[in-house]
Amino acid sequence: MPRTILAILILLILPIAGCATQNQPAPNVNNNIAKGDANCASCHNDLIARYEATAHGTSGLTCSDCHSGIDAHIKNVSNLPSVDYRADTCAACHQDQHAQWTMSPHAQIPLDLFPKDPRIMECMKCHQASGFAAVLNSGDNFKQAWAPPPTSEPEAVTCTACHSPHQSAQSQLLRLPKGELCSQCHGGKWQNLVMTGTGGYHYNDYSALTNHPHNSGDRCVTCHMDQTPGVPNLGGHTFSMRAPDGSALNTAACVSCHGETDNYDIAGRQQEAQSLLTELQGALEERNNGSLPGNEPGTCNQCHRGGTLPFDNDPDLILENAYENYKLFDRDKSLGVHNSPFVLQLLRDTLEDIKNNYNPE
Repeated sequence: MPRTILAILILLILPIAGCATQNQPAPNVNNNIAKGDANCASCHNDLIARYEATAHGTSGLTCSDCHSGIDAHIKNVSNLPSVDYRADTCAACHQDQHAQWTMSPHAQIPLDLFPKDPRIMECMKCHQASGFAAVLNSGDNFKQAWAPPPTSEPEAVTCTACHSPHQSAQSQLLRLPKGELCSQCHGGKWQNLVMTGTGGYHYNDYSALTNHPHNSGDRCVTCHMDQTPGVPNLGGHTFSMRAPDGSALNTAACVSCHGETDNYDIAGRQQEAQSLLTELQGALEERNNGSLPGNEPGTCNQCHRGGTLPFDNDPDLILENAYENYKLFDRDKSLGVHNSPFVLQLLRDTLEDIKNNYNPE
């Protein structure tokens, strides 16, 4: 009988001991990371170990500071904790960066994109932080991938779109190198097409005009995030190059290459670009009853030439090609700063083509 009782006691004690062992964090894991609950560490030891080495880990931020529903997840692992992608979470410590971000287009929530319709999934990867992070984390080709549908209240392009809270091989916990991060969403935009010399209708080979200082290194970040001390509404996380009221320009990055000067229109290139662009607008209007067509160049025009940009009399599409270049530089808005050799040469070639080759019926 005593042996039977002993055996029963051992069977009762073993599961308790097993649970205690299972719930203990692995060695060298900071219990405070999980706010005193070692359950997180029992399954996520590797993630927590890497997180401890980050500024977030060393400052005492814990799992539940950004994740809610942890208790429910512990009771049933299928109840996944939610992730808070709102910028307010980061603002508690990063007040200055958050204040700048609120002045940027990234802080705007495009509410018209948020009906739960599968057709908007293409938009979510660039217009919602959770969508952007999900596509990058998936490892799929960014251009071809679709983001998952929004599962909570819409958020803007918040901090966690570009910064990974847990760990990263990049500085500032960035998800990608600085030179690659912006181009995921802005690669096909007017500014990048000018900077890389790939946009517009080409009359010649312009590949020699793609290698220039503005198209190297950290690219967009170099100029748009450089900041003049004491001027919070320029650069930084505003990404602005001009104050909202037009009273100041963000020339902090210019100084490193061009030195201190009162005029950053280097060699008058912006003035020349504006003059050529105005001349091109006049040439198009003169040959189209005094106005430009209502339809603008865009994705459709890349494949469906000759119908999407109607000019009154343009049998050889000379004006249509020219208008594609006009809108490229008009929308770029840098007047050549992004790539002045390309801008000036293509504008000159466009005007030359109209003068020499436009033959109306």
